[in-house]
Amino acid sequence: MMRRFLHLSFAGGLALLASGSALALPALAASRAPAGARSSVVAEAKAINLKAADLSTSIRWVAAPAGKSSKAEAALAQKALTCLKKVGSVSPDPFGTTGKTGGAVLADVSSPNWYDKASSLTQLPSASSEVVFVNSAAAARSDLATIGRGSSLACLTAQLVANSELQGAGSGIKGTAKFLPAPRHGGGSGGVHIQFIESGGGFALLKAKLYDNAFYYVQGSAEVTMSFINLGSAFNPAWTTASIAKVMARAQAEVKS
Repeated sequence: MMRRFLHLSFAGGLALLASGSALALPALAASRAPAGARSSVVAEAKAINLKAADLSTSIRWVAAPAGKSSKAEAALAQKALTCLKKVGSVSPDPFGTTGKTGGAVLADVSSPNWYDKASSLTQLPSASSEVVFVNSAAAARSDLATIGRGSSLACLTAQLVANSELQGAGSGIKGTAKFLPAPRHGGGSGGVHIQFIESGGGFALLKAKLYDNAFYYVQGSAEVTMSFINLGSAFNPAWTTASIAKVMARAQAEVKS
């Protein structure tokens, strides 16, 4: 699975060529579910995930193709999971950290990585999401509680920076992370918002920082991660809030608390 952090996650990361001539976002992974899993769980996850229609109509959003993670990235994911286990109780795939389904993890489904077609060089701004179903609402709330603890920031930032370096963003990258207010949706604490900022390495060639605003929510046994990335400044906050509301409205409709 191609991930930069709990995703996020989330998710993605910049690949900067050594010459600094081009930037490209790596692809997100395709849908996964353990053998014998209910197809309805995967269908619900797909229904919840971020869609181009959830984003601002002032940009023409296009989707990056799906991809797979390398062995090195998988090893980083396991390292991040081990780190999070020291912070608090977590499932085997909290908010998509490892991308591994089975047992307590019923499904892990990523959206496409939606990016601005006009920005062919950087493919930014961009947005994506990931939905993980665990075996109980209590497990989902526990994962969210752990992500919301201060000690988790070091785990997630280390994975983010290491993945960026693996994907070609250059060496010497520095990463910071902090909690910011999150629009309240779903269960648990109502959501967690972490802003990651990367600098140095290949980003220094562009004289800009990479901003990644990640949001973590639970709705029943579903864990929803959304990532909004931009270069030089944070992704438009109004667009972010509107997109989150649409995704979480579908989550509420699809999943009972």
